[in-house]
Amino acid sequence: MNNFFSRYGFWLLIIIIVVFRFVYSLTTEFWFKDEDVLQIYLIGLKSFTTHTFPYFGADLVYNGAQIPGGLQGFIVSALWYVWKIPEAPFIVLNIVLTVSLGLLAWYLSKRIQDVSRTFIWIYVFLIPWSICYFTRVINPSHVIPGAILFFIGIFEIYPSVRKNILPQWLCFYFLGFGILWIFQLHMSWVLLGPFTAVAFYFLMRTKNIRVILKSTVSFLLGCLTTGSLLIPTLINYGLSAQKGKSVSGMVELHPENAANILKILSTFLAYGSFDVSRFIGGNSDERVLFLKDYLWAAPFTVFVALVGLAQALFLIYTFFRKKGDEVMLRNVSHLTIGSFLLFFVMSLFSRVPPPSHAAVLFFPMLVLYSLYAYRPILKKVWVQRSFYITFSSAVIMYIAIALNNYQTISMYKNREVIVKALDQDDYRLVGKRRYEK
Repeated sequence: MNNFFSRYGFWLLIIIIVVFRFVYSLTTEFWFKDEDVLQIYLIGLKSFTTHTFPYFGADLVYNGAQIPGGLQGFIVSALWYVWKIPEAPFIVLNIVLTVSLGLLAWYLSKRIQDVSRTFIWIYVFLIPWSICYFTRVINPSHVIPGAILFFIGIFEIYPSVRKNILPQWLCFYFLGFGILWIFQLHMSWVLLGPFTAVAFYFLMRTKNIRVILKSTVSFLLGCLTTGSLLIPTLINYGLSAQKGKSVSGMVELHPENAANILKILSTFLAYGSFDVSRFIGGNSDERVLFLKDYLWAAPFTVFVALVGLAQALFLIYTFFRKKGDEVMLRNVSHLTIGSFLLFFVMSLFSRVPPPSHAAVLFFPMLVLYSLYAYRPILKKVWVQRSFYITFSSAVIMYIAIALNNYQTISMYKNREVIVKALDQDDYRLVGKRRYEK
């Protein structure tokens, strides 16, 4: 028995975590007042029940435009062509997330070999944003698989952080795949442009014609792989929605957004730490009520929140402390700071201050930076134990959140109407798209 757990214990643990994530996913918000999740669900449901191509994805509610491309609709509706159950989009999302998060954890384990593989995998799969947000059927969650491929490509192309784990041609394929994947899901794809330009700058510096041609062709093939779902939209509508509104209408200079720099920094660091406040309530009153309603989870929730605050402060401290001979930490820190500054500058051209999910595509970057920052202190046994206690406390908190969501905003509050819509091929039984109202 001991031999069995020593050989298969790690994978048994990962399977348990994946199953836990899926069960949690089913309790995430669905019937909610801002309708964001419902609207993403309806994109696929309308395409499936009306037997039409989903030319457009998520709505930009501030100007009435829609993101062009069929990817969002197909991700949501894919499994319905085989199995008509309301949970199908959750199953697809969790399969895609498990594969992509597993790839990220595998890659990080390869490049940071003096940190426990178990710790890295648990960290990637169980930190709050990874489970509380990414498991929702919403467009920023679907961004994550493309973001993981894109940034693994960047990490293996930029000379200062490269580890030569993957071949260059595959990394450029990842870049193309990731850009056109995210392009069809969320406006944050514009953040990838400067990273791609720098990647090609390093490629051209090699002056190796064979390598340049092979990598460029790979990049274009990556673009074509995901961009193929964009082609029907371009042919029929260009980049404007059916009512002639374009996503370009969201791009305006708003220097007043500079006042949000601390909030943006907090959001940026949250992706790689135990940030929990936004998942237990939208304001202080709701958070206090959650703690009162789930007293058995309250101590664990408060503990995790305090650890999250300490993490954020530690990550800021690591930005500025002297790195000495820690060359890779210094280089990763510079790349992370550069990413934050890019996010901040881009926020000045947004019509609205960036919401907390605006740059979830930086999740791989923050996890990489966090693991390098924790690397020295993880050598201490008490720090390792503290992290595992935090993970265990977080699981208890997640159970309380799931119970709360299940009763109030999950799909199971009115699952029957979705079953009826699928049986009768009428998405309108569940709701109407925003532009139809």
